[in-house]
Amino acid sequence: MSRDVFEKASALGKSIIESEEFKEVQDRERDMIGNPDAQNLLKRFHELQQLQKEKQKKGEQLTAEEAKEFEQVQLKIVENRTIKAFSDAQEKFQNMMNQVMKIIKEASVNTIKNKE
Repeated sequence: MSRDVFEKASALGKSIIESEEFKEVQDRERDMIGNPDAQNLLKRFHELQQLQKEKQKKGEQLTAEEAKEFEQVQLKIVENRTIKAFSDAQEKFQNMMNQVMKIIKEASVNTIKNKE
């Protein structure tokens, strides 16, 4: 029985990797990695995010200048087409995976109900 489950899980994994949603995420990720503007924005965002976390641990807040820069970087990220395309592709892929999990859950619930 377990062997059948593992074979089906392997087939599902292969189907996911071959899906358009997965391929789109990979393509958009490559685009993002190859885009210096996107990389610089993300790098600065993570630096400011880390600074904010460190200050919060000390009970401090970002300075007005740091907060303004953080806000500006966030806006630029939202406006960046390359980052947006990657984010949209990730969202579509996540929606597909949520549907897959829903189907698996429903199948297991239905199987249990049918045995009762």
